[in-house]
Amino acid sequence: MEKRAQAYLQIVQKKLDARIVRILLSVDRQITNNLRDGNVETRPASSNGLWCCILLPTVLTLYALQYQVSELYKLLAFISVGLLSYSLLFIVFISVSCLVLKENIYGGCTASGLTSALLLYIFLDRGLIFSITYSMVAVFSYSQLLRMTIMNFPKTFTIGEAMIVVQSIILFSMMVFTKFTFNNGDVEDEELTFIYSVIYTLLSTVGIIVTALCLLEDSQRHFSVLTYILSVAGAYAVVMLHVNVGVDCILRLIQYLFLDFNRVRLFLFWLAIAVMATFVILIRTQLAVKASTVTRKSFHVLASVVFLSGIIFNIRLMTLAAAFGFGLMIFTEALRKAHIRPVSPALQAAFDVYSDHKDVGCFAMTPMYLYVGLACPLVLVPVHEGYELELLAGVLSIGIGDTAASWFGSKYGFNKWADGHKSLQGTAFNVFSQIAAVYALDMFSLLKLNHSIIRTAITATISGLVEAKTDQVDNLILPLVTLIAFQVTSILS
Repeated sequence: MEKRAQAYLQIVQKKLDARIVRILLSVDRQITNNLRDGNVETRPASSNGLWCCILLPTVLTLYALQYQVSELYKLLAFISVGLLSYSLLFIVFISVSCLVLKENIYGGCTASGLTSALLLYIFLDRGLIFSITYSMVAVFSYSQLLRMTIMNFPKTFTIGEAMIVVQSIILFSMMVFTKFTFNNGDVEDEELTFIYSVIYTLLSTVGIIVTALCLLEDSQRHFSVLTYILSVAGAYAVVMLHVNVGVDCILRLIQYLFLDFNRVRLFLFWLAIAVMATFVILIRTQLAVKASTVTRKSFHVLASVVFLSGIIFNIRLMTLAAAFGFGLMIFTEALRKAHIRPVSPALQAAFDVYSDHKDVGCFAMTPMYLYVGLACPLVLVPVHEGYELELLAGVLSIGIGDTAASWFGSKYGFNKWADGHKSLQGTAFNVFSQIAAVYALDMFSLLKLNHSIIRTAITATISGLVEAKTDQVDNLILPLVTLIAFQVTSILS
C-alpha cells in the first residue's frame, strides 16, 4: 500500500513539474510575441532568459544570511530583494503588453520598494524615512534604467541579461553613494581604504571620459579633442587622489606597486601576459582572419591565468588590478563607438576579427561579460573561512570549464544534447577540467580547504549542465550559478 502511494505521488509530482514548465514556456513565448508586436528587438536567442533575474539577488541574500557580513553588504542584499520583486512584476507586465517598455509606467515600483524598505527597517534598524527613501530611489531607478536599456540598445541584451546588468549598475551606484555619504560602522584597514580610494577615483575618471565622448558633436570627433578630454580627466584623477589619499598619493601608489617584491613579480607576470595578448590581437587584425571559437577561448585562458594567480597570491592587488582592467575595457569600448580617427577604426577592425556571434547589438558585451564574470567574485564574496574556493567561481566556470568544453566538444563532441548544439563529451570534459584544476591547486598546497574536491564536483556538474542548456551568454551567467552552487555546498566545509 505504501509503495503504491509513493508511486502515485511520483506521478502527480511529474505531472505538476511538466505543467509548471509548460506555463513558464508559454509566458516566455507570449513575451517574445509582445516584443515582436511592439517592434522591440532583444538579442537573438531561443528564450528571453527570464530566470536570470534571480541570480544576483540570490547570491547576495545567501551570503547575507550565512555569514557575518558588513552592514553595507546587508543593505545591498535587502535592496536586491526589492529589485528582484520588481523584476518578477515586470515579467508579469510584459507578458500582458510591451506598453510597460514604451511608457513611463511605474506599476509595482511602490510595492517592490516597500519590500526592501521593510527589510531595512526591521533587520538593519534603519529609520523609516531612510528605509523608504533609499529603497524607492533604488527600485524606481532600476525600473527606468531597465526600460531604457532594452529600448535604446536593440539586439544587445535578452530580458534576463538586461536585468542582471541593470541590477549590477544600480547596486554598485548605491554602494558607492552609501559608502561616501553614510557611516555604516564598517571598519577597514589602511591598505583596503587606500585600494578603494584608488578604485573609486579610477572608475569615476573613466565615467567622466565616457560621458564626454558621448556628448561630442560630429565636428569634434578628432584626436586633438580626445587629447584634451584625457588631460582634463587626468587632472581630475590627480585632484581626487589628493583629496581621498593625501598629497603624497602618487608616491604611495608607486610604493604600493613597486616596493614589494611579490607584488612586482605578480605585476610583471600580468604585464607579460597583457603584452602577449595585445601582440596576438594586432597580428590577427592585420591578417583580417576571423577568429574561431577555440581561438577566442584562448583569451579566456590568459585572463583566467591572471585572475587565478592574483586570487591565490595577492587578493587585494588583484582587486585593484581588476578595477583598472574593467575601467580600461569601458574606455576602450567607448573609444570604439566614438568614431575618432585613427583610434576608433583600429579598434573596430580588431572587434570585427574577434567578435562573437552573440555580439550583434550596440556594444561588445561578450568580452565585457568575460571580464566581469572573472572579477565579480572579488566583489560578491565576503571574507569568511574557506572563501578562497568561491573567489575562483569565475575562473573555474568560464575560464577553465567553458573553455575546456568548447575545445574538447569541437574535436570529440559526437553526441549532442537533444535540444541543442552542445555535446555530451564537451559537458563531461567541462566538469572534469574544473575538478582537475582544484585537485592540482590542492596537490601543490595552493588551495587547502576541507572537501574542496567534493564541492567542486557538485558545483561543476551544475554549472556544466547550465552551460550545455542555456542560450544566455555563458560569461555572465555561469559565475553567478557557480557561486550559488558553492554557497549551497558550503555545509560540507
